[in-house]
Amino acid sequence: MAVRPLDPLDGVSPLSRLLQSASGAEVRAELDRIEALLGEAGAPAAAEAGAPAAAEAGAPAAAPAAPPLPGGPLLAAALGFGRGALALREGALDAAVRLLDGAAAAFDAQGAAEARDLARCEAVLARLRRDARSACASAVAELNAIAGAGDGGRRAAVVAAHYRATAERIAGDAAAAQRTLLSALRGSEPFLDERAQILNSLGTLYVTLGAHGAAEALLEHAAELHRRRGDAVGEAIAYGQLGAAALGLGALERARAALQRQEWLCARLGDAFGRARALTFLSELALELGRADDALALATSARDVAAGATPPLRTWIAYAARAMGRARRDLGDPGAAVALEEAGALFRELGHPLGEALAAWDRASAEALAPVRSTTPVAPVQPATPVDWFSAAWALGSLGLPSRVAQLLRERMEIEEAAPAPRMANGGPASDGGIRERALAAAAQTSPHVAVQREVELVYDRPDDLTVVAARRTAAHRNLGRLAALTLAPPGLVVAAIAASGLGVRGLVLPSERAAAACIAHLPGLAVWLWPSAIAPAAIGSDLADLRTALGEPLRAALALAPAGRVVCPPFAGDVGAELEAVEVGALLALTESLAQGELRLDAQLGWNGEVGASVEALGFVLTR
Repeated sequence: MAVRPLDPLDGVSPLSRLLQSASGAEVRAELDRIEALLGEAGAPAAAEAGAPAAAEAGAPAAAPAAPPLPGGPLLAAALGFGRGALALREGALDAAVRLLDGAAAAFDAQGAAEARDLARCEAVLARLRRDARSACASAVAELNAIAGAGDGGRRAAVVAAHYRATAERIAGDAAAAQRTLLSALRGSEPFLDERAQILNSLGTLYVTLGAHGAAEALLEHAAELHRRRGDAVGEAIAYGQLGAAALGLGALERARAALQRQEWLCARLGDAFGRARALTFLSELALELGRADDALALATSARDVAAGATPPLRTWIAYAARAMGRARRDLGDPGAAVALEEAGALFRELGHPLGEALAAWDRASAEALAPVRSTTPVAPVQPATPVDWFSAAWALGSLGLPSRVAQLLRERMEIEEAAPAPRMANGGPASDGGIRERALAAAAQTSPHVAVQREVELVYDRPDDLTVVAARRTAAHRNLGRLAALTLAPPGLVVAAIAASGLGVRGLVLPSERAAAACIAHLPGLAVWLWPSAIAPAAIGSDLADLRTALGEPLRAALALAPAGRVVCPPFAGDVGAELEAVEVGALLALTESLAQGELRLDAQLGWNGEVGASVEALGFVLTR
C-alpha cells in the first residue's frame, strides 16, 4: 500500500525526482509516457477475459500479451497527483486543485489513507495560493482534521501542520504561524525533505517580520539540505528568500549572489515566476549600485519572462517595467516616462499597495526632474506648484518601509541639488541648516547592526521572544517611516495628548497599520499622536477608537490644531522624540489630567462642529470644547 502519493511509480518512473529537479517540459514528457503505459496495461486484461469465450467458439487463440502493470488504479492515482503537483509548481492553480482533489479521491477509493491525506494537503495549498485570505479558515479546519487523524508523527501530519502555518501567515497571524512551524519542524526529523521545506517557510516568515539575521541562518541551512537532496525547486526558493534577507541586511553583494543562483536554477527548471522575480530584484540591485545599463538589460529580461508565462505574471511585468523606466531615466532616455506610466497603470489596476506607492514616487521624480533637464529656459512668472513627494513617502512609511522612505528622501535631495540653488537676499546660497540631511540620516538608521547576531541566537533559543521583538520593531519602523514622510508635508498638524493607564504597556502606544497617525512621544500612561491637518476628523476619531479597543479601557484626550506645526526631523536611535516646529504639547498633557474617561477636549481652531462632531461622538466619545 502506498505511503506517499508517488510511491506506486517506484520502479516504473523517476517522476518524483523529476518534479524536484527537471524542467516542466521534461516532467510533462514523463507524465505522458506513464499515461501511455497505463493505456496499454488495460489490453492484456481484456484479452484474458475474452480468451475462454474464443476457445469455446473454436476461434484461434490470441497471441499472449505483456503482463499488466501491477497496481493499475494506484498508478492512475499517482499519475493524477503528478500532474497536479506540476500544475501547482507552474502556478496553474485551478488545474492543480482539480487534479489533486481527484488524486485524493482515487487514493481514498484504494484505501491508501496516507497518500490520500498528502494529496489533500497539496490541494489545500493550491487553494491557499489561488484564493489567498478567503481560503484560510477552511484550510485551517481541513488541515487540523488531517493532522488529528491517526498517528501524529506520520508524514501527512507534519505536512498538514506546515501548510496550516502557511494559512496563518496569509491570514496575518505571524505569531501563530511561527508556533505552528516550530511544531512542524520538531516533528520533521524523520523526513528531511519536509524539514528543508519547513525551514524555507520559517525563513520566509522571518523575512516578512524583518528578522533578517534569523531568516538568513535558517535559509542557508534549508538551501544546503535541498542541494544535498537534489531538490532544485526547494533550493531556488531558499536562495530567493536569502536574497531578500541579504537586502534587508544591506549586504548587496550577498544578495546579488543569492539572486543569481535563484535565477540560474529557475532557468533550468523553466520556473517563470521565480526567474522573473530574481531578474527584477537583480535589476533593482544594479540601479542601487549605479549600473543603469545592467539594470535595463536585467529588467527587460524579467519583463519578457513574466509576459511569456501562461497566464502572464502581471505583478512582475509591472515591477520590471518600473525598473526599466528608472534605468532609462538614469540613462537620459526620453522613453523612460512611458515605461514608468505603464508600470503605474498596471499597479493601479492590480490594486497593489507597494506598487502604487512606488508609482507615486516615480511621478514625483518625473515632475521634479522636468525643469532640471529642460533645455528651454523659462522665466518664472509665479511660484511653481510644489512636487508631491509626501504622498509616496507616507504610503511607503505606512507599509513599514523606512528604508524606502530614506531612498526617496535621498533621490529628492539629489534632484534638488542638480537644480539651480536658491539665493539669499545678499546673493549667497540659501541653507536649510542641514535639516534635510538629518531627516535622511534618521530615516536610514534601519541599516544592519549588532541585533542581527542576537536574532540568530533567539531563533534557536527563544523564538517567542524573537516574534515579540520583530513585531515591536515593525511597528516602530512604521512610525519612523511616517515621521520621516511628515518632513515633506505642508505645515499644519493636529496634535492629541492621550491618557490611559494601559498606554505603554505591551507596546500599546504606536498607531496601527490602518491608522493615519504617528506617535511623537510617550510616557507610562501618556502618549502624543499627531496627524496632517488635512486629515478628516472621522479618521482621527476612528484612530482613537481603535486605540481604545486595543487598550481595552476608556481613554481621554486633548486635541489642538498647530497651524504652522511640522515635523523637522524624525528621531534618531536613542532620541526621545521627533524634532518639531511650532508645536506645543505641555499644556495639552496637563489638560488631560482634568478630563473624564471617554472625553475628547477640542481646540476651537479645529472647527469640529455639526455633523463632523456628531460623527466622532458616534464612535463613543464625549466632545467638549
